[in-house]
Amino acid sequence: MASPIKKVCLVGANGTLGSVILAALVQANCFDVSILQRSTSSSSSSSASASASASIPRIIVGPDLAVDELTAALAGQDAVIAAFPLGQGDQHLRLAEACSRRPALHPRRLRKLRRRRPQATGTLVRERCEELAARPGSAFTWTALVCGHFFDHGLWDGLLHFDLATRTAQILDGGNVRASASTLRRIAEATVRVLQRAEQTSNRRIYVQSFNPTQLEVLAALEKAMGEKWHARHVDSRAYLEDARKRLDSDDEEAVLVAVEDVVFVLGALDADWTKREGFAMELLGLEDEKLEDVVAEVVAAYRAETS
Repeated sequence: MASPIKKVCLVGANGTLGSVILAALVQANCFDVSILQRSTSSSSSSSASASASASIPRIIVGPDLAVDELTAALAGQDAVIAAFPLGQGDQHLRLAEACSRRPALHPRRLRKLRRRRPQATGTLVRERCEELAARPGSAFTWTALVCGHFFDHGLWDGLLHFDLATRTAQILDGGNVRASASTLRRIAEATVRVLQRAEQTSNRRIYVQSFNPTQLEVLAALEKAMGEKWHARHVDSRAYLEDARKRLDSDDEEAVLVAVEDVVFVLGALDADWTKREGFAMELLGLEDEKLEDVVAEVVAAYRAETS
């Protein structure tokens, strides 16, 4: 039996997701947590982790995340959590390479957090992790935590195409397709559970959720929380996705970013029912669904407080 994970290094601790993961790691009170930070970083931790972050050791590395430097910097860690976007996939690959290189008394693990987005980068990172874990004598293992859309963050920012300001919604294909989505706190909670269950979760994709609603159910929860009727614009997903994919070839970087978000929106709304996936791990991790109406009410209350 492998030794339990104790020393955990978080990469991306200042981000939207990373800051929440950091707070959960500290609150779990069973890990020695450190933060990997570039020497050029000027970011500060968000309110979700500011108080906990002050006393956490920093591991400072160069801005290019060179593999040799990462290998030395991560010596002694039992797990590395990559909590930054897969759009920076080459950096995920360098982290994986560095983790696999280190001679170790105990297995070293790369814990890779990802949200739904165009598949190429995620597939490349996962395949490389599989190759590194399969090397003869390798102590490297990996876990990909697949969580669907970031629900509370995406609802607040309009990434789920529900506009809190205008009370308008973009509904795909009738709005009756179920799709798994996760709050930031659920992803952080699941990350802790994965680390605590390393033997059961190694070298596989783990699917989690906060709930599995249809777009129409989200719309109904918003109308209830805000006490007013919304305007729903119904869209055919095939034409919408085809238009977005054409825009991916644009020379305009901003247009490409918007197109990527649109593709992510469609995939996350129509191809993300984790309850039907072999790796659905809510029971394994000891997690239960959150209540959709409660989460929506929280987001609406925060929005009103921010905009009043």
